[in-house]
Amino acid sequence: MNNHQNAIFHQLDNFIKHSHSFAMTIFHKITKSAKLVILLIIPTYAKVSSSLFTNTLSLPQ
Repeated sequence: MNNHQNAIFHQLDNFIKHSHSFAMTIFHKITKSAKLVILLIIPTYAKVSSSLFTNTLSLPQ
């Protein structure tokens, strides 16, 4: 392999490493956002579920 080929492969290697790290950064931001949304939804769902459960128990039969 000559110097020209080495330079091209070196550039490709740097590009792939940079692309991978950038993609992983975006992936981690998305997963953090998804976790935040899930943590915000769970208490609301639990509150609605418990109020529906108590309303169901208090209905006359």
